[in-house]
Amino acid sequence: MSLTLIAKQQPQAINKLYALRHEVFKDGALSSKEKELIAVSLALTMKCDTCLETHAKAAKDLGATRDELREAMLVAMYLVGPSAVVWSPIIDEVLEEGK
Repeated sequence: MSLTLIAKQQPQAINKLYALRHEVFKDGALSSKEKELIAVSLALTMKCDTCLETHAKAAKDLGATRDELREAMLVAMYLVGPSAVVWSPIIDEVLEEGK
């Protein structure tokens, strides 16, 4: 079942999910950009291409640099091994958008 279908059938659940995302990713002790970079690392470890694309783009939109995204990738690689690098082309694509 897709997120789109769930949103149509139970919009209140999806609205709460997005409200939680908004709360979690707002500036606090960590900036929104730092939180998105953490999410990039986690997406790499989870091997979730949609998550990686979403959070890499959000991090870039918040001002994350190529170096910051690379270091987030290296953290994931350290934790799970070189398999995390397989997902790096997604980050490359996000960085190339809007050049």
